[in-house]
Amino acid sequence: MEHGSPSGSLEPLIAELVSDSSLTAYVQNLIHQKPLLIQFRPDLEHCFYAKRTQEFSLIFRIASALWLLLFVTVILGTWFNFSYIFKDEGYVIWQSTFAFTALSLVMLTACAYLPKTHGFIHHYVVAPIVTLLLYQLLVGSLAYPDGKFNIYASYNMIIIMVIAIFSLRLLWQKTIIIIASASLMAAATVFVNDWQMMTLQFLHAFVLIGVVLLSIAFFVERRERLSFLHEILLAIKSSELVRINAHLGTIAREDALSGLANRRAFDDCLEVEWDRARREEQPLALLFIDVDHFKLYNDTYGHAAGDDCLRQVGQAMKKALLRPADTVARYGGEEFVILLPCTDALGAEEVAERVMRAIDILAIPHKRSLVAFHVTASIGICNITPHEHHTISAFLENADAALYKAKASGRHCFKHYQEPPQKMKFNFQG
Repeated sequence: MEHGSPSGSLEPLIAELVSDSSLTAYVQNLIHQKPLLIQFRPDLEHCFYAKRTQEFSLIFRIASALWLLLFVTVILGTWFNFSYIFKDEGYVIWQSTFAFTALSLVMLTACAYLPKTHGFIHHYVVAPIVTLLLYQLLVGSLAYPDGKFNIYASYNMIIIMVIAIFSLRLLWQKTIIIIASASLMAAATVFVNDWQMMTLQFLHAFVLIGVVLLSIAFFVERRERLSFLHEILLAIKSSELVRINAHLGTIAREDALSGLANRRAFDDCLEVEWDRARREEQPLALLFIDVDHFKLYNDTYGHAAGDDCLRQVGQAMKKALLRPADTVARYGGEEFVILLPCTDALGAEEVAERVMRAIDILAIPHKRSLVAFHVTASIGICNITPHEHHTISAFLENADAALYKAKASGRHCFKHYQEPPQKMKFNFQG
């Protein structure tokens, strides 16, 4: 029994498949060996069934119209050549066959416009209908020992088998079951009614054509299975490429040491927030942060300890930020920056206090510090509501100047930027 997903839901199945690390070797091994009978492992087989169902759903509406056209053609041909079939009560088998086919086609055509029914129809409806139709055709051709009529019936059987195998997206195993079931039921009917069977015609019109079509179906499906393996392999490679590109993107915008945003990511974020603040006339705050006497720390404890110190300080600052829009980045060396959108001078000061407190709580020993017995930081604050005459570079310079002022004031403190009276670039509180 086939199991699959309705049209449009194949991508999640493939995505789930390619996440399996063992799949690549399995697929490559099958492609390399190319066995005559290709049978996938359960998860891959399920996905292949889903692909078949999706293909069935995509062609169902068009196929239903073609089936109706074919049925009308057969009806008209039968009427003009064997009109007595529709009038003579002795041909009840063929009359019931036409009625059954007409009813089935009407129902399938209606369902063709209901996509949610396609999966169920493909799995549970199509095979029984084809089996019963093929059985009725077989019984009809064997019930009436008319050479000309039987040849005509044989052509109908050939058409039904071709449709069953190539247009309904049935697996070759299911096709064998359909043909075998129809044959056994027809043979039982012939035996019970003691009908005479034209063996040569039966072998030619049904057995020979059935074997040929099944052979073709088997190798067509084998080719499709190999093609499906290549599709999966391509999906695996594409997934790996996406993952690598995402990793490269992360590397390009993330500081490898601290795990924070790097200088490039910060510059991009600053440009975006600057434009937004100027457009919406909102305040923007910037904190420049420097680890106090970090060179002495490196000289005392070594560069490995220095790296660990910067990592801990960076994460402490990140945890001190309460809003997703706030950005902390490593600016270079022992310098960090924090960008605070929609934040006035008082709000920036509160963040600076939290950052200093978070670093103090770490209590990283620093015996050569001239400020405290543990690692501390100095912070420069610059706040602005950007206008056209303001520039980002001046904003950065002013925050750096505020940091220099904090260092000059004894470190382990924060200072606001104050514009010299003669320049009056920004209007800030000290």
